Amino acid sequence: MPKHNRPLASILTRRLAWITIAVVIVNAIAVALYYGSDRQALENEVIEHQIRNLEASISGEPLHIDERARALFENHPDYYGFALLHRDGRLLDSENKALIPVQALQAGLFAQNWLTRVQQPEGSLLVASQKIASQDDRLQLVFVMAGDPAGLLRKALIAEFVTHIWLPILPIALILIGTNAFLIRRGIKPVATAAQWARSIKPGMPTPPLTDRRFPTEIMDLVDATQRSLERLNVALTAEKRRAAEAAHALRTPVAVLIARVDALPPGETTDRLRTDLAALSHTVRQLLASAGADGLNVADTSRADLCRVATSVTAALAPLAYQHGTKLSLNLKSMSVIACADSNAVELALSNLVENAIFHAGKVAVNITVGPEAKISVRDYGPGFPPGAGANIFEAFWRGENAAPGGAGLGLAIVERLQRAQGGSVDANNIEGGGAEFLLTYLPD
Repeated sequence: MPKHNRPLASILTRRLAWITIAVVIVNAIAVALYYGSDRQALENEVIEHQIRNLEASISGEPLHIDERARALFENHPDYYGFALLHRDGRLLDSENKALIPVQALQAGLFAQNWLTRVQQPEGSLLVASQKIASQDDRLQLVFVMAGDPAGLLRKALIAEFVTHIWLPILPIALILIGTNAFLIRRGIKPVATAAQWARSIKPGMPTPPLTDRRFPTEIMDLVDATQRSLERLNVALTAEKRRAAEAAHALRTPVAVLIARVDALPPGETTDRLRTDLAALSHTVRQLLASAGADGLNVADTSRADLCRVATSVTAALAPLAYQHGTKLSLNLKSMSVIACADSNAVELALSNLVENAIFHAGKVAVNITVGPEAKISVRDYGPGFPPGAGANIFEAFWRGENAAPGGAGLGLAIVERLQRAQGGSVDANNIEGGGAEFLLTYLPD
């Protein structure tokens, strides 16, 4: 699966999260606009909050406001002030008294809770007075605000945001995201099961049974349609492989007869050319048979192969061919035994094709086979390497480079790729700096 693809559950959950975030942001903007446009309501919030703080800070004998509540007024003497009055009109405590209008301190207003705005040359002054019920109606607090350098209105707006957005909506949003993520994963579980079933399908093999058929109708229809299509494809593929195998088998006997008759001819240049052409034809027939077998390869999970033993056998079998072409063939075993989850015959066929390909196309150079220590086999030659821009084309059937050696059919590397894929392994090819190419067969370790 490509790295940029994500599970459907993750995509849906992510989109739900973005929608929830957008809803929270829209609500936050709405609250900010609503409360921000109602300045009077914010001022009332500020006054109530400040008088509560002052009331909670009354202590001592005589009664006064403690230092903790005086910080705001001491830091901003031109903007905030308060006065603590007794019922008999005595001034018990104050801060920045010069800001407070004289009439606000009159005893005749003692029995009232009031809020007013006084227009002055310097600007408007907010004045509020409130009785303190906890003191048996003996005390009155007066609070004035000539400006807001401390940002009391902004803090009140933030408090409204926390009260009406953060506390009630955010927990609900998180619960909504979590619940929907759970429901989404449960809801698309049939899709994940169907996808897992589809990934278990192998080319040329019977369609695996679907044990759990408790799917929604749409998914079940898709699975049934896929099964029918795969069955038709398997029938067509089987027929195609059978025809290729039958054609290759049918050609083996005539080719063998031709080789025998050429061997009976008198020596000469023409006879040598015929013998070379027939050898190439015989090699192509063998590759066609191998290609048909690679498409139908089914490796059991219990299959195990000793890569060292297979490489030793292939090296011994192809040594005469390497000697005939002037190639120095060597084997390097990093370990005495390397066991992989693979089929020995398939490993032998894949390695043989790589070594033959190196012998035929690299020229009279060294070809090194290295096994281990991991479940890997490397075939390294010191020839010209791949042509520029070849890339993954080298594993396509019947593809041949511009300077490829004559006599090949372009099937060898395609067979290797199909054999590796059927065994859960891989094959990689790279040009080596300084000349030559390297093929790497990788298998699942035991």
